[in-house]
Amino acid sequence: MRTPSLSSFCFCTVSESKLKKKPSKGKAKSSLPQHLCRRFSLDEIRVATNNFDSHLVLGKGGSAVVYKGLFDDGASVFAVKYLLLGSSRQKTLEDFRNEVQLLCQLRHQHILTLIGFCDEAEDEKIIVFNYMSKGSLFDHLHGTRYDPLPWKQRLEICIGAARGLHYLHAGAKRAIIHRDIKTKNILLDDQKISKIADFSLSKIGPFSLSNTPIRIELPPLDEIELETSRTRLFGTLGYVAPELFIDTTLVTEKSDVYSFGVVLLEVLCGRKAIKFDAGYDNHRHIISWVNEHLKMDPYLEGKIAPSCLQKFLDIALSCVHVGEHKRPALGEVEMTLELALELQNKADSEVEWHGEVMYEEVLFPASAFTNFADYQTDVLCPHGSFRVEDAYSCKPEDTLSDIEDQIN
Repeated sequence: MRTPSLSSFCFCTVSESKLKKKPSKGKAKSSLPQHLCRRFSLDEIRVATNNFDSHLVLGKGGSAVVYKGLFDDGASVFAVKYLLLGSSRQKTLEDFRNEVQLLCQLRHQHILTLIGFCDEAEDEKIIVFNYMSKGSLFDHLHGTRYDPLPWKQRLEICIGAARGLHYLHAGAKRAIIHRDIKTKNILLDDQKISKIADFSLSKIGPFSLSNTPIRIELPPLDEIELETSRTRLFGTLGYVAPELFIDTTLVTEKSDVYSFGVVLLEVLCGRKAIKFDAGYDNHRHIISWVNEHLKMDPYLEGKIAPSCLQKFLDIALSCVHVGEHKRPALGEVEMTLELALELQNKADSEVEWHGEVMYEEVLFPASAFTNFADYQTDVLCPHGSFRVEDAYSCKPEDTLSDIEDQIN
């Protein structure tokens, strides 16, 4: 199993006492590690974004707005993430410090590069990243702006994301659990190389030089603010591992594996993780839908070699196994996806093109899962709730982004 290089990661410890910003006259001294990234002034940010011009908005979420920023007299183009403090002020400030401290120390081809930050104003916290010109994987799978991604390009994007996630789990001195892997957090540069983004919920684990499982204990619910508990526990609806509904004080790397498995199914099927307009409950989550239908994205029909498809599906389904201990490590996921790509390339070299369709349709058994009977009750409807949206106080007409805003 290939292990990511340790040489590309430097990690410095920042004490809790240094995280608290001390008031001072003029430009306050930042508690964040300025020696590892650039500290922007608020004036620089305003000039770069034309005073946060709405025409430069790249995307919006429940806790931030991302702008396109032109820096250094237009010579540099970066993405500017403006955090919305709102009613969850303390939680947002913690997420800001967490993301800056993590990303300023990470350097990897498949991790979004942090350029710098701005914490000059008490109520305006800003993070500056490399600009990803091709948007997110979600945009390519479900939006209308881009043409459908070819199968091999989807595979390469998934392999890149697996390498980045494997690096977080095993390539650093301290393991990092991302905790919010989803297609919206896999960004693409101008070459469509995938980058894992958004580390606001990430947690630093133990030293990762051994093969022991990564386990991070969290404080009990009664020791944290109520307003932060849902974010801490869930991440994003549709990608949440089932065990997180049961044990709220422990997260492991296998929760990231589960989320990535959902991403793989999304890539294959071209279907969102959760669809509230999809009819009855057991067809709303992509895993339930795959269990019933097991249909790929219509654009991909006839374009995936059967050997590649079987290998890809096997690893995707193993990632979303209800039992966390039965899910593979990210290193195995990475190697299996690479093998799937090799099988596709080999098959492509041996088959003759017949218009758009190269391969015959592959028929799978009616059920791709074993021990699936209790999945809907235990995972989609936690705590005995009959409907998944009831468990999150969501209405069927809410959009996925609306629901994410409630959870993130």
